[in-house]
Amino acid sequence: MLIDDAKGALAALKAEMQEDRRIKSGTDLNVGDIVYQDMDRNDGLVLNKGYDDRLKFFVIVGKNSKGDAIGLCLINSDLDFYKNVPAMQRFQYILKAADYKGVLKKDSRLDCAQLFPMKARKSVAVKAERVGHLTADDEAKVLPLVASCGFIDAHMKKVYRIGHK
Repeated sequence: MLIDDAKGALAALKAEMQEDRRIKSGTDLNVGDIVYQDMDRNDGLVLNKGYDDRLKFFVIVGKNSKGDAIGLCLINSDLDFYKNVPAMQRFQYILKAADYKGVLKKDSRLDCAQLFPMKARKSVAVKAERVGHLTADDEAKVLPLVASCGFIDAHMKKVYRIGHK
């Protein structure tokens, strides 16, 4: 825990760092980026326990040709989410917290079995933050895993150029 000084310099530094991570346009979003953003039912989330929205981490796995829309996969901390559905387990990629210090508090799974489409302007509007990027090794494994997933519509893969160079 940081203890702030009398003039608030640490708080100002934290605010400045947060502003530097903010998504300001679609060009700020790249494949492999890890983004922290408020999402809701309109984004395709299934929300329980009376929530209207949730702050979520996700990874951008594709962009459309204009760069104004992204395809993303959610990061979830519940590692047992699909434990009773073997066909889905294959598409759960484990992200090690040790590789993502400052982003993940514990090992988490990237759900490569479901692609969420989103307009880049939504990330700008909700003041999303780019908080990291997949390691080179994880990116080299995740992108083909998403491309090979039969649960994701082929048209969506084409729109977001997933599996295409």
